[in-house]
Amino acid sequence: MANIKIKYALVILIITIITIVSGYLLNNKPTPAALTFTAVNSISELKHALKTAAQQQRPVLLDVYAEWCSPCIALTQQTFPAANVIPQLNKFTRIKANVTANSSADIALMQYLEVIGFPSLLFWDSQGNPLPQIKISGFINAENFSHHLQQSIIFPSSSPVSQNNAQ
Repeated sequence: MANIKIKYALVILIITIITIVSGYLLNNKPTPAALTFTAVNSISELKHALKTAAQQQRPVLLDVYAEWCSPCIALTQQTFPAANVIPQLNKFTRIKANVTANSSADIALMQYLEVIGFPSLLFWDSQGNPLPQIKISGFINAENFSHHLQQSIIFPSSSPVSQNNAQ
């Protein structure tokens, strides 16, 4: 009878240890570092940031937003920090333009960028060329945004297939 109690206690102890260790391993996944965005407040600041990114041969993502905009908040809280999105965004120079104040500089920037709604996500390739065809207006979830960031227009293949190889 004592052997059965000892075996039962050992089984309970092993199950408890496995539960604690698996809980620890599941809850201690490495979390990606928070993304940082460079703030721009004018057309000249934007042009400077775009020039710097082109010199570094990095594509650019510009997030034009307003603090009162709930889809903008959702984008910042849900889409940008998603585990599948962060590694992709790390390939970009990330810029934010907060136009909440609706100042003359904000209005000029929105007119320059042809932004009429929030959030607006605008893209430039690694040579500094604007990519208006892939602009995003409004909220986009992490899964769709991840697919959007994989477009070949943003990261063109460095070794195009020749026509001879394609035949």
